[in-house]
Amino acid sequence: MAKRISIINFKGGVGKTTLSFNLAAGLARYHRSRVLLVDVDHQSSLSIVSMSAPVWSANVAARRTVNEIFRTFVGQGIHMPNGHIIEQQAVKNSPNYNSLDILPASLELDDIEIDLTASHQGNAIHSEWNKRTLICQWLEMANIDANYDYIIFDCPPATKIVSQNAIAASHGYILPVVPEAVMERGAPHLVNMIQHGIDARLNALSAMGAPRSMYVPTTQLVALAITRIRTHGPAASGYTNDHTLHLSSLQRQWGTYLVQPYIEEGVGVSECLAGGTPVYDHPYSQNVGGRQLDDMYRNLTNVLKARIDLL
Repeated sequence: MAKRISIINFKGGVGKTTLSFNLAAGLARYHRSRVLLVDVDHQSSLSIVSMSAPVWSANVAARRTVNEIFRTFVGQGIHMPNGHIIEQQAVKNSPNYNSLDILPASLELDDIEIDLTASHQGNAIHSEWNKRTLICQWLEMANIDANYDYIIFDCPPATKIVSQNAIAASHGYILPVVPEAVMERGAPHLVNMIQHGIDARLNALSAMGAPRSMYVPTTQLVALAITRIRTHGPAASGYTNDHTLHLSSLQRQWGTYLVQPYIEEGVGVSECLAGGTPVYDHPYSQNVGGRQLDDMYRNLTNVLKARIDLL
């Protein structure tokens, strides 16, 4: 059975897509794992970065996206798709990730999210349960879980129905954070929302809904991962004063949940994304290997994998 993980934070710009991409690539390349990336963010950044814009556009035109799973609830006579909507070999610009696949999203997913909220089928309770477990249903009906060691959901900066579908199917979740004041307040709120809001509501609905073998009643916090910490050489900590201050607060607040290494902010990461390749393909680049960003992500992947495997 695959370990299923959501990468989630309701704040944008914290590196969700970057972490999803490089974690999945690290698992595939260095651990020989079979990995499926599932893009559930209507912005489709992960899909476009990984697949390249032309391949992504072709998949959207052919209706080979995650949208088709959700369309079964809001459309008439639309059947749950099978595994054909998955794009094999997700990273098109590198030969090093043959065991990494992707289920892309498209921009239309935002409209489908609105339709999901407004749509109902039959009994109100069953309807609320069904619309939040569509991904669980797809994983089961298409026998997807058996084909992978890890399934990673890249979630949008929101906790609406599409994100709740990912959480319902996930054994755990990783919270990417930047050491800023907003994260000191936002991270506890999100963790509390998942535990006492989303999970609690799903469990109440599950008692009266159709059984879902892929449903996970308790989605556990795996870790908080620092994804963009700003360095400052002369500083004693090596980081800027503001980030040092908030990092210390996060360390006190989260203890061992705040994992190391901390990923330093650098243009090399965005350059890799723009080129559609993980950081691991650029060990000799001044902006990546020269900053040891590839080693940071590889070591972070090892730490996160060890925690994920315990779920």
